Amino acid sequence: MKTMYRSLIVFLAAIVVLALPFQASKVSAASAEDTLISYYPTDIEDHWAYDALDNFVNADLLKGSLDSEGNTLVKPDLAISRAEFVAILVRALGLTTDESGKTFTDVPAGKWFSEPIRIASSLGIVNGLTATTFGPSELIKRGEIATMVVRAFESSVKFEGEAKSFSDVPEYFATPFIAKASQAGIVRGATATTFKPYANATRAEAVVMVQRALDLQTGSLPEDAALTAVIDSYETKEAEVINAQQFDKLGEELAKFMTGYALAESIYSYEDYAGQGYTLKLEKLTPQSYEIVSKTDRFATIHATGSTYNVSIEGNGESETQTVPRDGIYLLKKMEDNSWKIYLYAPDDVEEDGGDAIAAE
Repeated sequence: MKTMYRSLIVFLAAIVVLALPFQASKVSAASAEDTLISYYPTDIEDHWAYDALDNFVNADLLKGSLDSEGNTLVKPDLAISRAEFVAILVRALGLTTDESGKTFTDVPAGKWFSEPIRIASSLGIVNGLTATTFGPSELIKRGEIATMVVRAFESSVKFEGEAKSFSDVPEYFATPFIAKASQAGIVRGATATTFKPYANATRAEAVVMVQRALDLQTGSLPEDAALTAVIDSYETKEAEVINAQQFDKLGEELAKFMTGYALAESIYSYEDYAGQGYTLKLEKLTPQSYEIVSKTDRFATIHATGSTYNVSIEGNGESETQTVPRDGIYLLKKMEDNSWKIYLYAPDDVEEDGGDAIAAE
């Protein structure tokens, strides 16, 4: 079972709420809760590609769909179409261009896939199945994915090392791209000696190949100070809005610093206090220290420690204040406009029985 705890100051405030003889109740939270549930796919637990799939879901790079019971499904072992893969690739790299791209008769304007195909084709990342058709609904082959990934990352990833020799890869258009992808470790083969270039790629395989390539982008690394400034600015704005009790403005303000799971979780959690007659106050007592755990051109992991807050809640004639830590891991990603935003926060040392959890089984 995947359990993610309410994070940020909301998690801290929950400690204070539990000390009071009243409990915040959820009102008008269906929409926010539905959004949050979309980040809890029920079909990736224990999957071999869980880490990459979960990361892509949290960062809004991979979307699931709802089944008849309201569960979010990513369907990791389902074959992926050419249009779906191009959309993921364009989102993951934050690709944009004003160029017109190639004209395909089966890619009409206004379709969900028309824009990413325009962008990718104008940048030379994708070609059509023929001179006039793209085949957006055609299932993409493993060899095609290797080709697109290498083209998309060849300016930002070093394809070095010894290429693997696969016995089932003939001489065709994808051969040199499969070789280059194997040099960088982006592809590793279906077995030790085979690649299965003509096999339909699954959604999990597609995500893992793109994740591996993203992990190799180190040619244009962000400055550490630029990353930590996002967290500092976020905390300052959050405290400002909360201390003014402007919960209705919280989503708009937090969206300047957050995206993906982190934004959805914060909006959902703070609805506990909106319109309930409670006053929530945040006072930062000590600053945090930052450790840059890892960073690439488009993603970063930062560990914040040492920060403490006074969290106060008043309501119904009662009040409570506690001093609580705010240590944890922040995941950030680079947006299309080149800004950086937080897409996940995980507090340190959360006990499974000590918080308000949302679980997906």
